[in-house]
Amino acid sequence: MAVGIYGTKKLADVDFNDVDVLYAFSKNREQVTDNQLRPLYPNVTNAEFTKMFGADGVYKLKLPASVFNQIGFYIVLVKPKSYEVEIVDCSYVVRESDEDIQISKKGIVIPKLQFQGTGSLIGYQLEYFDDNGVKVKNFHRIITGSDLVSSAPNSTQSNTSASQSYVLDDNGSFLFLTLTPDEVSLVSNTKQSDLGKSGQKIIISNTFFDPVMLEVEMVDQTIKTLSYGIFGNSTRDLELGIYSIFDENGSLYKQYNLLTRKKTFSNGEVDIKELRTSINLNQNFDQLSQQT
Repeated sequence: MAVGIYGTKKLADVDFNDVDVLYAFSKNREQVTDNQLRPLYPNVTNAEFTKMFGADGVYKLKLPASVFNQIGFYIVLVKPKSYEVEIVDCSYVVRESDEDIQISKKGIVIPKLQFQGTGSLIGYQLEYFDDNGVKVKNFHRIITGSDLVSSAPNSTQSNTSASQSYVLDDNGSFLFLTLTPDEVSLVSNTKQSDLGKSGQKIIISNTFFDPVMLEVEMVDQTIKTLSYGIFGNSTRDLELGIYSIFDENGSLYKQYNLLTRKKTFSNGEVDIKELRTSINLNQNFDQLSQQT
């Protein structure tokens, strides 16, 4: 009997607090107009990013008309929300009791993030910037522990690179993060892993879903509106020289002037159709089609 490996992909279960929505615009696919992605909203709310009922993983994204107002191509990136912060310290958490003193694994200390508390960043990924402010490519660590801490009283500098130790504190203003991988290879000459250093910039982002990129093409005509001119009702008022096109509800969609001009330097005539800027609302399909 064959033994199989079973599994499935889990649908994302997120809300507007978990996403960043960015966009860029280009007039065509050959020309790059925007070289930088910009936030689509100042702050994403439930009105812009709404979860649909019935199943996880399906969301409605509102595209503001104030942004999507040009003919061309918009790139929309929906990605896990990220926070850019600086490392405060690389240290340990010390826990004292009457019987013993417990010292945690080495981790990094960062300022408490907005809406984040104990355990809230477990599973998030962490990326680094180098000394030149350039993000280190294709390298990240996963956060395995996230605890609120404060500086330990009477903390003294030890023989480690940490400037001070920390204690667990539910009202603390720092987050102590343990990371993986946090150990060096057995065949490496490096004595200890580099989790970061004080003042180094990092990016923390959730791992709830994979980034999604959408292309939105804004056009002046749709297949439906093009069909009005090909298959829709229309009238030609030869007395006034007006050609009118109507939609499926009988409403006036487009109107043109019909002109015939004689050639100046040769025989013959030229028929001209030009878009009217002043609409003649007296052109009604039902009335004109019923006249005899």
